[in-house]
Amino acid sequence: MFPGTLLDGRYRVLRKLDHGGEGEIFVAFDELNRCEVAVKSQFPRTFESTATYASCALPLEREIERLTFMRQVPGIPKVLGDGHYGRHQGRYIVMELVRGETIASWISNHHPVPADAAVSAVAQLCEILHGVHKEGYVHRDVSAKNVMLEPTGKIRLLDVGISEYIGEINSDLRGTPPYAPPEQYEKGTLLTPHVDVFSLGTMLFAMIGSELPYSGLESPPDATTPAFPNGFRADMPEALRSLALAMVSIDPNKRPPLAELQNYLRPMLPALGSPASPKATRPDPTAPYRLGLSLP
Repeated sequence: MFPGTLLDGRYRVLRKLDHGGEGEIFVAFDELNRCEVAVKSQFPRTFESTATYASCALPLEREIERLTFMRQVPGIPKVLGDGHYGRHQGRYIVMELVRGETIASWISNHHPVPADAAVSAVAQLCEILHGVHKEGYVHRDVSAKNVMLEPTGKIRLLDVGISEYIGEINSDLRGTPPYAPPEQYEKGTLLTPHVDVFSLGTMLFAMIGSELPYSGLESPPDATTPAFPNGFRADMPEALRSLALAMVSIDPNKRPPLAELQNYLRPMLPALGSPASPKATRPDPTAPYRLGLSLP
């Protein structure tokens, strides 16, 4: 796909935005609604057979299905259309364009992130994941690169491509280290919302801590392995540290359920009408709570 390509008679490709393991992402202009959109496309065909190239579109087909089921979940980008492009009929999805920066970039620019900002970002993700779980899915890829922070301070959760039904037996061992919990890499385990709770706990440590849970181990962790074998070294409020450690427990049943996690986080959030901290980041995820903006 190249700049200038017209998709479905209305989406004019403007520029390449990014790429991942399963496709490329472009910014396009919707000539009907006069706005910019995001287009995720299958990689161009090279030397694959027709059958092999068609099979390479299956991850995008899966993502279209997931996005369609989650179209009512606030905080998940809306799917606007899909189709095929080019002489080899590559697959593409048209989605709402989310503006802002990834949490990975935000962490890099502001590390260590102030505790109130970290709590606010994770609390917003809890709201989004509540909707995902309510639709019957486990996201399975909540990571810093898959979360966007908009200029308003609102959080958006991207990439539902490897999500699975709650209660499914795990057969897909993909995930983003170190955000994916150990059970995500084991065949035959039961997929539950506790998978996403582990990812949120890891994100808290990524924002505030100096290292990530279970990093630097020479073998896979088990139930007796401490999250930080050499001790945790960071300025993190004790209540938040204890909560984050519970969230990254190896045993999924020892992680707090999402609703319970939200209850723990609520007293740590900035109060409505409170002023921005002098150390507030830009964008500032505390803003929706301080200013009473709708969430997510």
